[in-house]
Amino acid sequence: MMSHDQLKAMAAAVATELHGTMTPELRKKFIDVRAELFQRGLYDPVLVRFDSATVPHATQEEIAAQLGTIAESLPAS
Repeated sequence: MMSHDQLKAMAAAVATELHGTMTPELRKKFIDVRAELFQRGLYDPVLVRFDSATVPHATQEEIAAQLGTIAESLPAS
């Protein structure tokens, strides 16, 4: 499990990277960050739409914006 500061930093970094090309490494980073958020009880419907089979996918830009907002809202430890 990541520390709070690691999660905040990684979420912000992944949000920035999502404005570029989706690579397999970036996909894994995003899924790791999303899993950490979920494990901490931070469920976000936009992040779920990244790879949902039941609702339309969110765009990469939507996900980047939402993840950036979440990273900013995480309190400092």
